[in-house]
Order: sequence, then structure tokens, then C-alpha cells
Amino acid sequence: MKKIVLGLAITALALGALVAPSSVAAQTITADQIIAALFANPALLAQLQALLAGSAAGTPAASSFTRDLTIGSTGDDVKALQQLLNSKGFAVAATGAGSPGSESMYFGALTQSALAKWQAANGVTPSVGYFGPKTRAAIGAMVVVPGPVPGGTTDAGCTAGALFSSTTGQPCSTTGTGTVAEEGSITTKLAASPVADANIRSTVNVPVWGIEVTSVGSDMTVDRVDLQVEVTPVGGSANNPGAFVKKIAFYDGDTLLKEQSVSNSDFTKDSSDRYHIILTGIGFKVPKSKVKNLTVKFDVSSLNTSDANRTVAVQGYAGNANNVRATDTVGLQSYTDMSGTANKRTHTFKPAGSSTVTAGINTGSTPDSTNWKVSTSNGVDKMTMLAFDVRSETGDSKITKIYVAVYATATAGLPDTMFLYDDAGTLYGTADTSSLTNGQQTGFTSLNIPVTKDTVKKLVLKGTFPTTANGQAASTSLPASSIQWEQPDGSTSSSTPSSALVSNDQYMYGAVPKWELVEATSVVATDSGSSSATTTGTFKIKLKLTGDGGSVVKPVITSESVRDFNVYFASSTQTSYTVTNTALLALPGNSTTTLGLDQISPSDATVGDGGWYTLTILGKIFNRTAAGAFAMPAGDYYMLIQRASSTVGGNNVVQTWGLDDFRTPSVSIPN
Repeated sequence: MKKIVLGLAITALALGALVAPSSVAAQTITADQIIAALFANPALLAQLQALLAGSAAGTPAASSFTRDLTIGSTGDDVKALQQLLNSKGFAVAATGAGSPGSESMYFGALTQSALAKWQAANGVTPSVGYFGPKTRAAIGAMVVVPGPVPGGTTDAGCTAGALFSSTTGQPCSTTGTGTVAEEGSITTKLAASPVADANIRSTVNVPVWGIEVTSVGSDMTVDRVDLQVEVTPVGGSANNPGAFVKKIAFYDGDTLLKEQSVSNSDFTKDSSDRYHIILTGIGFKVPKSKVKNLTVKFDVSSLNTSDANRTVAVQGYAGNANNVRATDTVGLQSYTDMSGTANKRTHTFKPAGSSTVTAGINTGSTPDSTNWKVSTSNGVDKMTMLAFDVRSETGDSKITKIYVAVYATATAGLPDTMFLYDDAGTLYGTADTSSLTNGQQTGFTSLNIPVTKDTVKKLVLKGTFPTTANGQAASTSLPASSIQWEQPDGSTSSSTPSSALVSNDQYMYGAVPKWELVEATSVVATDSGSSSATTTGTFKIKLKLTGDGGSVVKPVITSESVRDFNVYFASSTQTSYTVTNTALLALPGNSTTTLGLDQISPSDATVGDGGWYTLTILGKIFNRTAAGAFAMPAGDYYMLIQRASSTVGGNNVVQTWGLDDFRTPSVSIPN
């Protein structure tokens, strides 16, 4: 054994394949040292054996071929080509001249035939037996060059390919980082994903087939797949797949490894009427002893509603048992067979179909009526007016147009520009509204907003208003059938919304009050005596008033007639005493109420721009239950504010909007 290894090592030294030149120059190497180094690095020894086996078999190097070869060519390179074909199992001739071991220097019909078979098996097209640049490149890719070997910590002074350390003189157990030179193989089976799908309506990047690859003994790279594809219109006979399949792509998870556009001419039909295509250069890497999935995806032609559905079946080519090829880190190839029913995935592609879009106001994001300050130089910039949700049902949709109508107290209060955003702040479009009159529509007409099936897209309309909007109220709406979308089959529809979606009025002034509800409480107590029992409901509403655009005058409540608020008591259970926005009914005279300003801070008569007051309004209901006194109906009563008056910057604003939430909880008051 020692002599055999020494012989290998000496041959390797002669080839210059294993010992780095710098190491050779720096050291005197004995035979025993060479043997020890090779035994310390078994991967390198295996690599050396593979290299020498190739040389012994007469396999030529890529440098043997420098020109194109065809019938009639002669020379040493013709003989080298015949040697290569014979060594790979593509015999030039079974017996006689040109058979393995007795190759000639003449390129004839037998050489052409053997070369054509080799080209077909290795994905070189056209596979006609002409030896040109494509074939030279394919042969060059087959040449194995010993590379650096990882594994553990690199020894000091050991460079890639070195047997001995240049610093310690000891044998190298590792030779730098790189690919482990080990022989290996793969096993394959049909991957669990993608599964068969009988209702595919998409056309791009559709997963159709998967291979579960297990590497054995080495890192492995799947570089070629001979793919059989059957495309059959339902009710018809099989077609050339290239008439339907437009692109084939290979993925490692989400990483695209290779994609290739295809047409009819790329598929080969065999004598059994099976269509297949050889795809090379995939580069799917599976580390040693690991399992990974290689996924095949198709782009296909669109189908119209008048087209027949397409059944698409994918497997390894049944006419070639070596339809999946992988290469180990030594350069040796491993093959598996992924043909047959057990390895087939069948799908049905259907016309893209239709979709339905529904729309509704997003009440949580649509602002209540409120006050906006109008800048003397810029007006109001991008006021949020209406938020709405669109949902796609049945299929995917793409919104292409949205029409909006604008309204204001007068033309001077109409917006200059409308903006369409989503809830994340993405701007989809603008519309010039400066020339519109009250109630006119404008459109966002160049939209491309995808809405996936069964998902909701949240959209927001905003408006920019001129300085002339001072003292105006404005709103917007989506009229009926104002949203247009493209359905999956390419047709359009605009039947949404079924009725107009209308925003709340927004009020604009040069100086405005900003009202906030801070707190609202309700309590009830009964004072019982020998001749009467009085129930008292006590209600408090705490507010904050901030000035925007000027100083604020302190609010007042000094009597029922001298006050800045309309405050009402109402019942949620007694219909005749319920307060609504359209009917404000005070309690009957057989009850007693009081109303006042419980506290206010600060006490100053005015506060400056941006300053604020906090104030608490106190209201009470008294109901006496003694015979004949205050026969107030039992019910759940509460207090609310319907109107608030305030003066900011000399501008008095009497506000009846945006106060719907300014109310207390209900409390039960008995007879």
C-alpha cells in the first residue's frame, strides 16, 4: 500500500497538482513525508486518485480542443474527442477502428453520431454532431481541477493545494477553505409541495413540480433536469407544451436559480409522443447529508372564458432514466429517475375569471365634523376627508379609476386638489379640482392598485383648500358605481359602491376653536324621608378648549339664558324625552333641573393663541316621589352638549358639529 500511495504521490508531483510551488521551493520532501501527508488528508488523496484515474483512462483535458470539428476533420484533437466519447459511454464504434482503445484521427459519420448522442444527453443544442464553441464549453465544464478543501481549522502555513505547512513543515490536514473534494450521489423523490391544483387561475410564477433532493457522501449540485411536460386541453389531444408554457424557472426556496423562456421549438417529441426539454445550468446546491427542495415554476399563456381548461402534468422524462443529474465535489456525476406516476404532478389551468369589489366607509378613520384653520398664505393642506375600504371577492382585482364629487358652502370653499392615499401613506394619484363647481365630479383615472382576493385595501381621500375657504364647510363623496376595476380575465366593472359614500362636513376658519371631551360621569342618589323621597341624578362633562389662530375668550354659563352651551338632559329609555340631533326635547315641567359651570381653569378672561381652558359643566335632575309631586317617568337619563359657542381671534364660532360624543353615561332614575 505504501508503494502504491508513493507512486500516486510521485505522479501527482510530476503533474504539479498537489504541492504548492512555494512549499516545494521551501522544503526538501521525502517519500515518507508525502505518504504521511496524503494519509493525513484523505479527501485530497481521493481527489488525486480520481484525477489519476481520469489520466489513466485517457480522458483528454479541455485544452486539447481549440477548433471546430466536423465530418472530414483530422488530427490529434479528433482522436482526443473519440477518446472522450468512448470514456463517457458514447462509443464511436462497437468494434474495429474507432472503438475504445483504438480511436482514429478521422472525424466520420460514426463520430458525428456518437457526438450527437453526447450533446443530447448533456443539454447541448442543436444536438447534430457538430463540434463547435457550445460543445467545447460543455467539455470544459467537465474537467475536474483539485480545489481547496475545508474541514476544521486551517493549519498554519497551509495554502490551498499544499501537502506541507510552509511554517511548520508538518503535513497539512486541511488546505484552506473551499469545496470538499469528495465523491457523492443524490437520492430524489417527489416533493410534498407544490401539491396538485385543479383550479389555477394565475399565469405567472405558478409552482408546478418539486424534487426533494438528498445529498449522500458529498456536497452535491443539481445542474440538469430532463423535464417531461404534458399539456392537454380538456376534451382535446395533447399539444406541444411550448404553445402554452412560456417560461420555466427553478427556485431554491424564494431564490431564483435559473429561468428560461420557451416556445414550441424548445420541446422535443419522442416516438411515444412525449414532449420533453433538457434544462441545464440550474446550480441547485445541496450540502452533504442535507435534504432540500428544488421547485419548478411556469409562466403560461392567459386563457379566455371561451378557451378550454388546460391540464398540465410534469415529471422527469420517461424516455431517459437519468433525467436528473447532479455533480459531486470531485466532479463525478450522479443520476436519478423522476419519471412515472409516483413522480408526477397534474394541475388544471382555468380562465382567470371574474371578481367583485365592494366598498364602504371606514368609520374609524373618517373624521367627524371638525374645525380646520385656514392659513392666510397656504389655505388648508391635505385635509383628511373620507376613508373607505375596498374588498375583492371571487378573484383578484386591480382598481384602475375612482371618481369623487366635491361640495362646499360656496364655490370659494371647494378644494384645489384631491389626493388618494392608502392607510400606509402611499400616494396613488392626484386630481385637479380647481375648476369644478359645487357637486361636480373628478376622477383618478390612471390607477394601478392591486387588491388580492378576500383582502381589504384601505384608501383615504384628502383635499387641499385655498385661502378663500375661510368660513366655508366642505365635504366629498364617492358616487354610486364610481370605482372601476380590472377583473382577472381583463374585463372591467364599475358597479361599486351601490350607493354614494359621503364624508362628514369639515369647517374652515381663519381662527378656530378645538374642543375635546376630557371626561364624562353620572351618579344617582336617593334622599329618603318620612314624607318624601327625592332622587338626584348628577352629571358632569369636562371639556378642553384650545385656540388655533388667535386668543380665546373664556366660556361662560351664568344662567339658563346666559351661556355658551346648549346642554340637555335626555332619556335612552323614554322615547318622548330622548334627545337626537334633529329633535331636542327638554324634560317635562314635573321635574326640576339645574345647570352651571362647576369649575374652569385658568380664571383669566382670555388666553393666547395655542392656550386652553379646562371646564366642567355640572347638571342635576331632581325627582321627588311624594304623592303628587314631580311625577317624572322612570328611565335611564343622561346629559349631553348639542351646541358650543366660542370666540377665537375675534371670530365667534357657534359649533353644532363634532359633538356627538360629548355626553355622559346613563343612570337609572325611578319614579
